[in-house]
Amino acid sequence: MDDPEFSTSGTNPLSELSEVRFEIDAREGLFELKCRLRFGKMQYEYKEQEYEVGVSKAYLRLSLEGCETTLGSGFGENVLEAVVEEDCVETQASVGADVSIGANTETGPAAQIGAGVGANAARKRTLNQSKVHLPVTALPNDSWEVRPQTVTGTSNSVIEGTAIPSTKLCSLRRKKGGNRLAIIGEVQVSRSAVKVSAKRGNRLGRSMSEWQNKDAIVSQILRKAIQREANSALNQSTTSAVAISRCEVFEE
Repeated sequence: MDDPEFSTSGTNPLSELSEVRFEIDAREGLFELKCRLRFGKMQYEYKEQEYEVGVSKAYLRLSLEGCETTLGSGFGENVLEAVVEEDCVETQASVGADVSIGANTETGPAAQIGAGVGANAARKRTLNQSKVHLPVTALPNDSWEVRPQTVTGTSNSVIEGTAIPSTKLCSLRRKKGGNRLAIIGEVQVSRSAVKVSAKRGNRLGRSMSEWQNKDAIVSQILRKAIQREANSALNQSTTSAVAISRCEVFEE
C-alpha cells in the first residue's frame, strides 16, 4: 500500500511575530508530525511613533480530524519530579581525663594524672536535585505552552527565536473508521501576553507613550489577526485567545 500524500498550507497574518510550519512523515502505519515554530518582534508605527511588539507567552494547539496522538513521547514532555528525602546522620564521640597535683598532709604529695579531650562530630548528607525549565511544555489536549524561562522559573520577557527546531512534535495514528487525516495547528496568544514598548524618545516620554497607546496598539494588532483568521475553527471555540499563526496539513 502506497504511503498517503499530504498538502500543507500556512497562514501567518503577523509574519514578523510568529511562524509555524508542519510536515508529516508516514512510518509503518504511524504518522510523525514535525514542527518548526519561531517567534520574533515586529515593528509597529502608531501616531508617528515607532513601537516594538512581541509576546511573552503563547500556546500551540492542534485540532485533529481522522487521527489521534499516540502514547509515545512528544516534544516538551516534562516529567514530574520525584520526592527528595533528606538523609541526616549525626555521630558524637568524647574521651575525658583530668590532670591535677595536690598535697596530702598525711602521706605527702599526691598526684592525679589524666588527659582531657572532648570532641563532637556531625555529618549531614543532603540529596539535591536540579530542575530543567523547558521553554516549550507539553499540556493536555494536544497543546503546548511556550514561555521564556530562567534558572528560577518562568519569565515575562518577550519570546524571540526558535521554540521548536524542525523536529518531531508528536506521533499520530488513524482513528478507527477514519478515512482522511487533517491536522490544524494554531499559535494563540491572549491580550495580556502582547507586549508593547516605544523605541524613540527619553525614558519618561517612552513610558508615557506606552501607557497612553498600548491598548490601542494591541487592539489593532489582534484585530488584524482576527480579520485574517475569521474562518478558523479553533478561534470559534477559543474566544479568549487569538491565532497569530496557523498551519494546516490535509491528506490528499
